[in-house]
Amino acid sequence: MDRRSTFKNYEQLFSIFSSIQQQQQPASLLIDEDGLTRAEGKITHIEQSDDVAESTITIDNKQQITLKQVIAVNGLFRDDYSEC
Repeated sequence: MDRRSTFKNYEQLFSIFSSIQQQQQPASLLIDEDGLTRAEGKITHIEQSDDVAESTITIDNKQQITLKQVIAVNGLFRDDYSEC
């Protein structure tokens, strides 16, 4: 049986990104931008929104990604994603 680590909600994902940023670790993301794409780099900014799913992260001061676009970060997958 195939097993993978998952996160359950956007609040948990927000905490994961905050931890990655505080530790100054690189983030490796699988995102849904009209199809699956990858993004990598250091998280340089996190902006929390009232709707946590709409919160954004900025990678290397250039690419902005909303939490609702994130399928996986550093090997942790969204628990409702089953495409791969």
